[in-house]
Amino acid sequence: MVGLPENNAIKPSPSLIVELVGPAGAGKTTLSRVLSQRDEKILTGAEIELRKLEHIPIFFGNVPFLLPMFLRRYQPGRSFTWEELKYLVYLRGWPRLLSHQALNNGTVILLDHGPVFKLATLNAFGPARLKSHDFENWWRDMLYQWSCTLDLVIWLDAPDTILMERINNRDQRHAVKEKSEQEVANFLACYRASYEYILTKLKANGRPNLLQFDTNQASIEQIADGILVACSFKLGGS
Repeated sequence: MVGLPENNAIKPSPSLIVELVGPAGAGKTTLSRVLSQRDEKILTGAEIELRKLEHIPIFFGNVPFLLPMFLRRYQPGRSFTWEELKYLVYLRGWPRLLSHQALNNGTVILLDHGPVFKLATLNAFGPARLKSHDFENWWRDMLYQWSCTLDLVIWLDAPDTILMERINNRDQRHAVKEKSEQEVANFLACYRASYEYILTKLKANGRPNLLQFDTNQASIEQIADGILVACSFKLGGS
């Protein structure tokens, strides 16, 4: 976060780093769009993208920190997918981009598919090796790093039947699209349990704050109102 100017004459208003989490169909993308339209100080968080030349050094600069974990010994089970390998590297290098973006004082940096999503996905669906002793230090470091980076997590959810209907009615592909009710319920239960686990581990370090909303009970506009109030309070009260 941004510190005091050298003469301490003016205390700048810090930026907030906020992540939207929740299962598919909960309304994260819609809420992100509404928040951005409501307040010009709400910015979409910068992400590491390999197709951007300026991000390639960030990516490869963090790869060496993973090599010892992969070289220690062979373990049975499936290997990491390319997407999972990117998650491992991105999670370590991402704060560098966000800290630069946070220099714009008084803004809210909004993340969708951010670190909590990536950590929860790796925890729930990643290869078994991630639960081994080799990765203990990586998990500890990432959980501590992101507890210090994130200010607020907004968890959106809805009943399984509502989420299932929303997933089936939209164009995007999804792992449980057109699946049975039981398959959808099992998938969502696994994701929710992983979110709860990651958030509990993060909050053991004292941060971030958590707001939860049921998008079947409150409209996106109502939820946006509550979030804007919470962000204004945190910015104004810092």
